[in-house]
Amino acid sequence: MKTIKTCMVLSAALFMGAANAETDQEMVYSTETYCLLSNEGAEPNYLAAYAKKLGMTPSRAICNHFKQIVEESRPKDWDYPGGRPYPGSVIRLSKSQIDLLKASKTAKQ
Repeated sequence: MKTIKTCMVLSAALFMGAANAETDQEMVYSTETYCLLSNEGAEPNYLAAYAKKLGMTPSRAICNHFKQIVEESRPKDWDYPGGRPYPGSVIRLSKSQIDLLKASKTAKQ
């Protein structure tokens, strides 16, 4: 039952993501990435700017579900190969997003 509920929440969250085109390159903004950034401790002003581009601010409950899934699936020494935030992720983080996540991890330690 818990797995079905988690899948339903994640499916709904993924459909809520929005894509925006930039002038130089196309950037895809997703609920998943917002939650990953939020759960990893990204700066509040960065999150606010990301939410504005996304067109919404995902709920804490949705982000908590993402956090649980990421913690269960990501090895402790994960170094974002290929820009993937965790194993099996279909999204790719930009270099600046990866740098921000790595900086937040070292700041916590």
